[in-house]
Amino acid sequence: MQSQLSDGITYETEQGVGIWTIDSLTETMESGALDEAESHFREAAGDPAMNGCVVVIRDTSDVGPDVLDRVNDNWTTLGEETGIDRTAYVSDGIAKMAISSKNEAEGMESKGFTDREQALSWAASV
Repeated sequence: MQSQLSDGITYETEQGVGIWTIDSLTETMESGALDEAESHFREAAGDPAMNGCVVVIRDTSDVGPDVLDRVNDNWTTLGEETGIDRTAYVSDGIAKMAISSKNEAEGMESKGFTDREQALSWAASV
């Protein structure tokens, strides 16, 4: 069952994997909604039963250096704090690769995908 975390961000679990869907990374960052989602991620992904996560980003048209810096700083820290094994990023175009390469959490694999089901399968195969 999908839950609305904030305006523009939903959460659900499938196959033991947490799935966060973000309508626009830039807009949720500017509105403060991303802060709430990151807090939720810390709680949910910190559960020892969860080993993989999927982050679906629908609109990456305006992902700039400030957004990538946020991913590098905050999402790397989240990956290390939670001990999550794998995080898959789903989006169109090259953004998925840029975002996944900016998450440098030690001990966590990150990978970019265009297909949500492939990302889910990869994240669940820990």
